[in-house]
Amino acid sequence: MSVFANLGHVLRSRDPAVDQRRAGRDLVDMVSHVTTGGRTHGIRIINISALGLMGRSDSSFMAGERVFVWLPFVKDVAAEIRWIEDGRVGMEFLEPITPEIYDAMLGLIPPRRTAW
Repeated sequence: MSVFANLGHVLRSRDPAVDQRRAGRDLVDMVSHVTTGGRTHGIRIINISALGLMGRSDSSFMAGERVFVWLPFVKDVAAEIRWIEDGRVGMEFLEPITPEIYDAMLGLIPPRRTAW
């Protein structure tokens, strides 16, 4: 038996999003913006699902903060900041995006050519 055989829990514990997702994510590459407290912040969306997204931003957010993120086709979507780590931010939409609308929206977002 390898010494590394049972270290999966260590790798998972370093990424707050691992094993907490309820839906698969699509890799995308889209610049957008988040509005909170009357201010607008830039964000680069890295992956997205009908339930939420992960992006990169230089702005400071707080876990639990309610925001609006602009997405094509659906416009300003209400979301809650679930986690922040090293310039990445995870958001959960307050209402899931329906499959039909999600497919239409995804058709307007450039896919990511490489993973992070």
